[in-house]
Amino acid sequence: MADSVFLSAGHGGKEPGAVGYGLIEKEINLQTLLGCKAELERHNVKVFSSRTTDENDGVYEEVREAIASGVDLAVSFHTNAG
Repeated sequence: MADSVFLSAGHGGKEPGAVGYGLIEKEINLQTLLGCKAELERHNVKVFSSRTTDENDGVYEEVREAIASGVDLAVSFHTNAG
């Protein structure tokens, strides 16, 4: 298991991502990130995250944050419409 993980919730702020059936991608992505973060921390994994509120950093900023954190693994959550 990785000792440290960087989690990224896709979209956020003014960028909602996919929207349909009353669901908004940015909200699903953030809730997924927060749930994973809590579970990983419960197993003593150090977790860094791109956001914990409804905001949007550009993809390049998130990549810079992930690299700077020196984590073992980086994961970006997206729940596209289909």
